[in-house]
Amino acid sequence: MTLRPLFAAVVLLASSIALAQGPDPLKAALAGAKASEPMTRRQAAEELGRSRNPAAVPALEKLLGDAHPFVRATACEALGQLRSAGSVPMLAAVLSGDADPRVRQAAAVAFVYIGDGAAAGALMGALKDGAAPVRHAAMRALGKLRAAAAVEALAAVLTDPDASARKVAVSALGEIASKEAVPALSSALSDTDAGVRAEAAKSLGLIAAPGAAPFLASALKDGDAGVRVQAAAALAKAGDDSGLPVAYAALKSADASTRQQAASTVGLVGDAKGLAALDAARAVEKDANTQGMMDYARAQLRARLGLSESSKAPAKKAQPKKSSTPKESH
Repeated sequence: MTLRPLFAAVVLLASSIALAQGPDPLKAALAGAKASEPMTRRQAAEELGRSRNPAAVPALEKLLGDAHPFVRATACEALGQLRSAGSVPMLAAVLSGDADPRVRQAAAVAFVYIGDGAAAGALMGALKDGAAPVRHAAMRALGKLRAAAAVEALAAVLTDPDASARKVAVSALGEIASKEAVPALSSALSDTDAGVRAEAAKSLGLIAAPGAAPFLASALKDGDAGVRVQAAAALAKAGDDSGLPVAYAALKSADASTRQQAASTVGLVGDAKGLAALDAARAVEKDANTQGMMDYARAQLRARLGLSESSKAPAKKAQPKKSSTPKESH
């Protein structure tokens, strides 16, 4: 074969490969970000976020000023996907100043993915936003970022008349896991809403501060089973087995999540009686997720008791029977 036909064959092969691969997706998305049609710009923002390419950041930052809120919200989400720490100041400006609450909410969520503590100030400011979804998103983000500086601001939310806001606040305080939050969370164990009380007990378990023990002990007598089992679990995480009777009762709860929490508690601080209770509960359990939790708790407890998988729980020693004195016949 001469050089000319060989060169032509190489060119043809390269062209075929280029056609098979199609246009560069990043270039196409960057072009779409400048399109006149807003839906095209929105789709382009989605593609740029999925690209995971830092070169997409300038185009997305420009879309934060788009005329259409759904384009701006998608740009916020995409910057979060790209973990663009350099975009934190611009997203902070969106969180505090965009006219559309959906966009502000998207900015708060983006901070979770970016994971930069520099966003804490803007998120704390958003706790006073006029839209509840924005406030809730900001609280969740502060929790995920473990922003210790936000403890006081989140504690203030515990006086909010909206129970759902109070519940999100105590959850965020638990994620931050600062001992400074213990007084506020202990107070929340007396909240009028059972969901808030249960979440407060769960959060105190995450912090595992000794000072919370008396409040959790009182919560073992709460009128709501979910609160009682969360209090038992929180005590167990601190090595306190005083909630075991509550956990044993909760293994028979109609609620699967309550049974799971009870199993976890028994696995942490149970004894031979606890292993027997877990074995009995597992034998009748129908929920697959709860079965898995019970299996894990049983293995955990067996390991702590020094038992093999095949061995049975040690039986309680039988008390010797008192011999009866035969009556004298008269």
